[in-house]
Amino acid sequence: MHVFTYGTLMFPEVWQTVVGRQFAAVEGTASGFAIYRVEGAVFPGIVVASERDVVRGVVYLDVDHASVARLDLFEDEFYERQTLWIDCADGERRAADAYVVPPANQNVLTQEPWQRAAFIASGGLEQFIRRFQGFARVERAADQ
Repeated sequence: MHVFTYGTLMFPEVWQTVVGRQFAAVEGTASGFAIYRVEGAVFPGIVVASERDVVRGVVYLDVDHASVARLDLFEDEFYERQTLWIDCADGERRAADAYVVPPANQNVLTQEPWQRAAFIASGGLEQFIRRFQGFARVERAADQ
């Protein structure tokens, strides 16, 4: 299965910490979605939007089931894993699973678009890594 990531998981250091493995990856875009910052957090969520909207991210290729299970634990019940069509930088269009904010949880999204460059420049990536260093919850659950 391919996995489309658009927020913290598109950074290799976060992906590696959560999943514990590396996979080949390619840049990609999800059309018809918009990305917003989660209220009180540095990470984002995506929601269905107009067909003009596009979310840029990274597609990890051929991710195994154990790694997806770790991702499910990391993303928890706030997100819903859905299969989307992603236009990839290598010219391929791939079906990839992505963690989308379902309507019931969209009330915690701000109206502030989340941007990769601003996230890095503001120190958000460093803050996120410090806050979730070790991802003990994911590691403990995956080892059981």
